[in-house]
Amino acid sequence: MELLTLNSNYLKNYDYPPNINFKDKHKQDTFFLLDRSDFKSKPEPEPESEESEFEKFFHSDDGLYVSEEEYWENYYEDPDFKYEWNNGILEEKEMPEVGDYKLKYWLETIIDEFLKNNPIGLFAVSEIGFKMTFENETTIRRPDFALILNSNPIHPESTDKSYIGIYDLCIEYLSDSKKRYVDNDTKKKKQEYSKAGVKEYYIIDNKKKHTAFYTLNDDNKTYRKIKAINGVIHSKALPGFKFRIKDLYSQPDLKKLINDDVYKSYVLLDYQEQCQNVATEKEARQQAEKEKELALQKVDAEKSAKEQVEKEKERVEKEKKRLEKEKELALKKADSEKIARELAEKEIHRLLQIINERAA
Repeated sequence: MELLTLNSNYLKNYDYPPNINFKDKHKQDTFFLLDRSDFKSKPEPEPESEESEFEKFFHSDDGLYVSEEEYWENYYEDPDFKYEWNNGILEEKEMPEVGDYKLKYWLETIIDEFLKNNPIGLFAVSEIGFKMTFENETTIRRPDFALILNSNPIHPESTDKSYIGIYDLCIEYLSDSKKRYVDNDTKKKKQEYSKAGVKEYYIIDNKKKHTAFYTLNDDNKTYRKIKAINGVIHSKALPGFKFRIKDLYSQPDLKKLINDDVYKSYVLLDYQEQCQNVATEKEARQQAEKEKELALQKVDAEKSAKEQVEKEKERVEKEKKRLEKEKELALKKADSEKIARELAEKEIHRLLQIINERAA
């Protein structure tokens, strides 16, 4: 189908999907839709359901044809809806689910942990638009999460609201509330990101059905799946960054990961250091207590030995006194025996004299 506009220099050929809804809400140029016989016939769009009061108040312009200039000026910063621009057509980004936020918070937290300790990332952004121009089409996408590495030749300013380069990593949190949302993330954006040269593309589905991880092939134009090794994804764009797929869905507390071989090289390194310091201090304190106990035991042993020596000295002293007393008694006894012997000898001598006198 060929689109012709009046009073406009914006003239291009587009092959629109059947559900495009052209509106004149913003007084865009009048246009004609000309039948092209070389195009296959397409089914009529399904009739729109009656809008609720909420939908009437917050009315989406999803599917509206606008120029790129109009997109940047009127729709890029829309306060109520987040729009992408697909070759002239506004595409409303899907509304995230609660589970998406949990996945988003956990995954982006560990990416942040990795980048804090491996400063190879320049900027990490959410829903900042970037433009991709191909041979026959131009699109502006706003990834749910995108990363710009230091090695990227295009460095944005901190005040920029869009990015003129190509992101190094893009993550989309998929919603399956509509088939076109699924097709957009799993097919259209996958093709666009690979052709544009986005090094890695992650599709995260909180229902797990469409979750996939891609890295560029050597041709830098097509993707191949990153094969999980024992359930672990190893990033090529962020060397050293890895995570367990099942942890995306269980979202364990990071403090529980510091001893996990998958994460301990980059998760909560400051906390790990604090824990190590606490453990070291505890070990030092325990060692000091042990040394103190040993010292006290040594003192007790020395005291006991000293007491034993004193007791032995006292015993020896007592034994010495006893021996001296026994010696004294023995000497007295010896003296007594000597005196008795002398008296006996004198008595014998006296008796012999008497006997001799009588014999004479």
